[in-house]
Amino acid sequence: MADRLSLHLVPPLPPQPARQRRVLRWRAWLSAVLLASFYALPWLRWDGRQALLFDLSARRFDLFGWTLWPQDVGVLLGLIAVLATALVLLTNLAGRVWCGYGCPQTLWSRLFRWIEQGTTRWLPSPGAARLARHALWALVAGWTGITFVGFFSPMHSLVGNLWPLAWSGWETFWIVFYAAATWGNAGFLREQVCRDLCPYARIHGAFCDSDTPRMQYHARRGEPRGPRVAGLGGIDARGRGLLDPTSANDYAFRAAHEDIAGPMPHFSADRLGDCLDCGACASACPMGLDVRAGPYPDCIGCGACVEACDARLQAWQFPTGLLRYASDNALQQRPRRWLRPRTLAAAGTLLVLLGIGVHHIV
Repeated sequence: MADRLSLHLVPPLPPQPARQRRVLRWRAWLSAVLLASFYALPWLRWDGRQALLFDLSARRFDLFGWTLWPQDVGVLLGLIAVLATALVLLTNLAGRVWCGYGCPQTLWSRLFRWIEQGTTRWLPSPGAARLARHALWALVAGWTGITFVGFFSPMHSLVGNLWPLAWSGWETFWIVFYAAATWGNAGFLREQVCRDLCPYARIHGAFCDSDTPRMQYHARRGEPRGPRVAGLGGIDARGRGLLDPTSANDYAFRAAHEDIAGPMPHFSADRLGDCLDCGACASACPMGLDVRAGPYPDCIGCGACVEACDARLQAWQFPTGLLRYASDNALQQRPRRWLRPRTLAAAGTLLVLLGIGVHHIV
């Protein structure tokens, strides 16, 4: 016998914002632009010198025509402080967008995963695919190591000394070290780096509040989850309505912790929620998480689960937005607070640092 569902007939959540869908759609292009910028920056010239160069031997830092000397270390430390404070403010307002879209670990992991998927798709032989994958990984990692050192040693001379090899000892060490780190972190330690090695991942929760967006599962709409035949329509088309929060959270917990709560009861197809329980969201997650069992502190907010879920919902002609990047207050349809303690503290600190910097420059 099917469990009785508690329904709470309230207006459904508004559709997923078009701006969020556009951001997710352009995620791959953004990654490509950021990676291309990294590889191109050491080649840019400014007044006859490399535009961005931390020249250790000459003890000078060239930044697009602006030169810092050892006695200007305070300016460099101030710039780092401004960037760190800006990251805190960005995290408070927009969540882990740095982790999901701008972090080097995310960018190179995505690139390595794309190479892995491409070689597996286009090379039928597993052995040939594995060989091609590691060859391409090694090529990308090697050039990444050269590019990284190119920010500290003039890029043109570094590449000019590639053959015959005439690098100095420290150049060789750091190129090999950074290439090996890129290969290992992006190829084999993708989740472990974000979970265990990244200090920002450990402290970012202190910058967040109930208005900070994160990946959310709309359990009231999605539960109880389960496969069904096509053509039944979503909860709006069937007039089922949203579950009450307690029942929705209970079903989500039982589905995620069957070993503790026991198996889920059986529901007739017309009483199911919009979640097809297809597992596409968990399969797409680079961290190996199932957002429906969240919230997870390890979620980097990259939106891969949202893209996978929306694609499956559209194929079944269901409304999208079952997974979305939203705050707790937005998901519960509470008004957003703009004057928040963490926001004011981060914004005030940033303004003070910028004011000190402007005063120093003037």
